[in-house]
Amino acid sequence: MVHKAVAFDLGGRTTLLTFSPPRRITYLLTCNPWAGQEVTREVDCPMGGSQELDRFWGDILTTRVLLQKAKINCPPTLALLLPLGQNSMGEGRTGVVEVVLLETEGLQRGTDSVRNKLTTFLESDALRQADRVILRRSRGGTGDKLLHLPRDSREEVWMKVTQILPLLMPGEAILVEAYCPPLKPRPRVEDHTWEQYSNCRPQVPNLSFRMCATVTRSPQNVPLLYKSLETTMSDLAYCDPSMTASLRRLATDTAQACLQVVMETESKMSPEQRGGMYAQSDVIGVDLLITLSNLVISPVVVGLRPSPQLRPHFLEGGMGGWDGNGRGTGWNREGCLGSLLHSPLARSQCYLMKGKTVLIIGAGGYSKTFVWEAATQYGLKIMLVESDSSHFASRLVEYFFPLPDLPDHGRDDQHCARICEWVESLRLQPDGCVCFWDDCVVLASLVCKSLGLRGAPPEAIHIAKEKSRTHLHLLGLQEPTSKRPGPHEGSQPADSVAIETVLELEGESLRAMMDFDRREKVGLKGDAAENHGNGNSDHSSPSPGSFRPWVPHLSPPPAAYGVPCAHVENAQDLKDAVQQEGVRFPAIMKLEYGAGAVGVKQVGSLEEAVTHLEKIAGDLREETDYPGIGLGWGNAMTLMEFVGGTEHDVDLLLFDGRLEGAFVSDNGPTRLPAFTETAAQMPTGLAPDKRDQLICAAYHSCLACGLRDGVFNVELKMTLLGPRLLEINARMGGFYLRDWILQLYGVDILLAAFMVACGLPPRLPSATGLPPQGHYAGIMCVVSQHRQALNTTAHPKRLRWLHQKGVLRLNELEEELISGEYEEPYCNISVRDSRADDARQRLLALCQGLGLHCPPRYDVGYFLSHFK
Repeated sequence: MVHKAVAFDLGGRTTLLTFSPPRRITYLLTCNPWAGQEVTREVDCPMGGSQELDRFWGDILTTRVLLQKAKINCPPTLALLLPLGQNSMGEGRTGVVEVVLLETEGLQRGTDSVRNKLTTFLESDALRQADRVILRRSRGGTGDKLLHLPRDSREEVWMKVTQILPLLMPGEAILVEAYCPPLKPRPRVEDHTWEQYSNCRPQVPNLSFRMCATVTRSPQNVPLLYKSLETTMSDLAYCDPSMTASLRRLATDTAQACLQVVMETESKMSPEQRGGMYAQSDVIGVDLLITLSNLVISPVVVGLRPSPQLRPHFLEGGMGGWDGNGRGTGWNREGCLGSLLHSPLARSQCYLMKGKTVLIIGAGGYSKTFVWEAATQYGLKIMLVESDSSHFASRLVEYFFPLPDLPDHGRDDQHCARICEWVESLRLQPDGCVCFWDDCVVLASLVCKSLGLRGAPPEAIHIAKEKSRTHLHLLGLQEPTSKRPGPHEGSQPADSVAIETVLELEGESLRAMMDFDRREKVGLKGDAAENHGNGNSDHSSPSPGSFRPWVPHLSPPPAAYGVPCAHVENAQDLKDAVQQEGVRFPAIMKLEYGAGAVGVKQVGSLEEAVTHLEKIAGDLREETDYPGIGLGWGNAMTLMEFVGGTEHDVDLLLFDGRLEGAFVSDNGPTRLPAFTETAAQMPTGLAPDKRDQLICAAYHSCLACGLRDGVFNVELKMTLLGPRLLEINARMGGFYLRDWILQLYGVDILLAAFMVACGLPPRLPSATGLPPQGHYAGIMCVVSQHRQALNTTAHPKRLRWLHQKGVLRLNELEEELISGEYEEPYCNISVRDSRADDARQRLLALCQGLGLHCPPRYDVGYFLSHFK
């Protein structure tokens, strides 16, 4: 707990803060190398290092032995070690590092043996190309200097060794290592005139350089590197971009391999050895030399720097950040430091969430298996409400409430009351309530409202749930709710809507675009008040039964994203939509409350629309006809004008109206006239400005509908005239999206949904600028097209085996191979690579080998060809 702290502002001002009650620490990184156990005593939160780990990795001998076991290049080294009890390192050779144990009783004993070892080392082949050797102590010390001595001067080397021997502490060693000549500057072309040159002959210093590559572990324990080479290489007259790229690749691979050794070593250490239950090295520095030998450039690791020794690098901004494509840039201090905070933020959030109790409404199907696994991983206590009393998830949660009538959403008010009674009977107060199943999003919002938990208002959720209503609301054409009341509307008076003020902030892209004054319930003043609502300046008493989430001026206005559409229940509604409301063909017909693109079809005329409406009315009437696609809400449909362009998903993290994160993916062309998803890729291949337009459209559309808290999936199209909205899913994105975002960006949108529900903001280093760690390309498998392959060459058991081997990523969406006229994908198969083109090519080759590429009926090459 922190009682007092000193805060440092960017402008240099310091402030003494007093916390009452004391502030809870959720992550600790000691940047003071002299901070001892008095700082970390009784700390039970995640730590990015410890005194024990700093001491362990600060020992050069220990580091080099471990790196040599991993075949990482280090200087040839002879270590004269003074043992420390039974835990001392053994004598012997590991790669190019040889350890010789000194006598513990009297350092003068055995000097002949030690001297012979030193002589043999100096004459060895490993030092043949070295003209000098370096002497140092393995743990260093205050005022210690590196001693550079000629290799041929054996007597001088031995004399210096004997001078250092009495200074050794138990467990410390003298290191005699080969000098590795670093890369030298290239000759420069001087631009002086002859007179200037002769009058003032320039002094060319004998320069060389070494780098400290700062590498951190991602939230998924993957090494990530932050460094800059461009400026240094330019100063040394190496201006060839290909050479700089080659050096960057060498340094990156070496530094990441070093952190991999650190992570594997620490995973085998006890909490006492690490210095705490939750202590680990989250960031280290790798001291590298770039050497040139026989026209071969290679990196040599001199040592590792624990986090306290990296403080000057943080302060000086000596490390690069990221550009828009996720590549390192030369000088981006804010971007670099923000990325370095990613793992600490993630560990802090997991620590805060551990032990929270979360109420989940609706267990969903087989595709939601990951929810229960993740809840256990994060240490959450789950209260589950589900209609199926034998659902497999009932055995994986702490509290289970079977509610057989749950699919009947016309009774959501009654369901809400029964759920609240059950929660009260348990004498528990959940920390949050959330839903991952489309059918239950409105019920979950009702429960949140009744229990006083954070969540979007039921009115806002219903606007998003009803597809035509979403667009009509954005277009300002929404009809009075009395015409089509939702299952819960009309039974409760609508809350008065607070109109928020806007703070104009400077900052990065969309995070600064909209930031609401969260607590102050005031009306918009001046022109803003006149331009909101229905033109009525009296906003103190909204009309009963209506919900208008007034928002400040947004540019472009949300109406720009709406598409003309109409709610239809019969043939007359279709005629009215075309003749009176002006919906034009070609158009799309979809279930008003549907999911998974079931029943979606493109129609070219009123006659086709009537035919499809009648077919749906006969085939999909109630929940039992096709469970899980929203028929519990009815089988009404939406007639929407067809919008051309490329299709995209935007997954948003919102907290109190603030954009905390946004991730964009691309969808491939569908098999018209149906719209079942075929292919996808992440990150998007769109230009950065178009990507930002999609995020802006998704964000503003959610705000305009009143969605300010939660994780939402927004489907849009990018047209020649900009983004157009397809629909808003008022829950986390499904299928493969959670896994892809987690692997590429290190962000778990499932954890983010839990956090928002519990009232905790899911903070990220950057809302829209996190660099992707690779590219995913994937295709959907549908039973109607792939039954033969799924029973033979692409059998689910084989796909699972390939997934375990890392050949592909498999997301199973259905448990059984069931085919029908209306179907959803059975699974998604994807491939990850460092380049988008390579990921797509590997995926196509894989699908050809598995028999999933079967043109012309399922042409994977065509589906992938639309991606950039």
